[in-house]
Amino acid sequence: ALNFLNATINDVELGSSPSAMINSFANAMQSYSAQPHSLLAAEAAVRSARDLADGLNNAAKTIQQVRNESETGIQASVDRINSLLDQFKTTNEMIVKGTIMGSDVTDYLDQRDEILANLSNEIGVRTVTRENNDMVIYTDGGVTLFEKSPRKVEFDRTVNLTPGQPGNAVFIDGVPVTGANATMPLQSGRLVGLVAARDEISLTYQAQLDEIARVMITSFAEADQSGGGGPDQAGLFTWSGAPAIPAAGTLVAGLASQIKVNAAVDPDLGGDAILLRDGGINGANYAYNTANEASYTDRIDALIAGMGDTHAFAPEAKLAAGSTIGTFASSSAAWLQEARKVADEGYAYQSTLFQRSYESFSNLTGVNLEEELALMLDLERSFQTSSKLVGVIDTMYNSLLAAIR
Repeated sequence: ALNFLNATINDVELGSSPSAMINSFANAMQSYSAQPHSLLAAEAAVRSARDLADGLNNAAKTIQQVRNESETGIQASVDRINSLLDQFKTTNEMIVKGTIMGSDVTDYLDQRDEILANLSNEIGVRTVTRENNDMVIYTDGGVTLFEKSPRKVEFDRTVNLTPGQPGNAVFIDGVPVTGANATMPLQSGRLVGLVAARDEISLTYQAQLDEIARVMITSFAEADQSGGGGPDQAGLFTWSGAPAIPAAGTLVAGLASQIKVNAAVDPDLGGDAILLRDGGINGANYAYNTANEASYTDRIDALIAGMGDTHAFAPEAKLAAGSTIGTFASSSAAWLQEARKVADEGYAYQSTLFQRSYESFSNLTGVNLEEELALMLDLERSFQTSSKLVGVIDTMYNSLLAAIR
């Protein structure tokens, strides 16, 4: 998931990240300020603005794709957990029955161990072994997952998630184990990673892009120049709520997917790019260059200066509340890259830990160690093991030997 999100920033030097596109747009505005009479410079600035809006649209689309794919992955994980629990029930019953009858249940123990290993990939678990080799499974958050019979793991999948809104929680036996209302939340496993990708990382990054879009819309809004006290209205950048502009410091979920260049100023849509210099996108009352001077730069320079203003950003973005739009965009890219780095390192560590633990677990419990020790003692057969296992089983072996004697 993070690899998909990281594709929205790539290398900032390549110009495809929001931060790089903001810098490119600022440079285009500077060029236009240096030659305000040039229609080509005006159109270049507008097209750069459109590239920025398109970039935010595409990034928002990628986030939504990641969230929907995570939602599908959560459903697949839940289905797999339920299937594994059903398999576990069958195998566990055979072990208990065989143990009571004194049969050799080694193969069933191996099967149960393999099911547990697969289950732990999906969801963090801990186990308790009871009389007759019966086993109880709990989640790493403390919720009973299996005791004599499997507990039902449920999830109500949403086909198309709403931007800015967390997805549905996963429930075990009616108890929420993910989401804000989870009192005994899951701590590890594939399921936890998918929920985090859907509701934490993606939503935070979405909020950051939405805030970039909001500030660009408000920074390039037009103010009433007639003295009539009309409200500020969307100018170069617009959105679905136009002509009004978004409220300051308030997150508008999904705004990055809505932002676009105003058709009135887009030359490729029949608009007049010179309105970027003169104003009047929203009519005569919002015109700045009323004298129609070709060398007029006040409006352009004010817009450039506005890009350097400090803005209050919504707390949902989880970045510095007060910064310039350029700094905020750079911080967003750094945040995403750090999140990916932490996730990659965590995955590498957990994979290594799981592999080593599984190897040790298999070595120690590929056969039931206690049962094998008792059997070997009863038959007075010598017990052999590798040097790596001596330290692990020595105490158990001596205790059992002493008890028998």
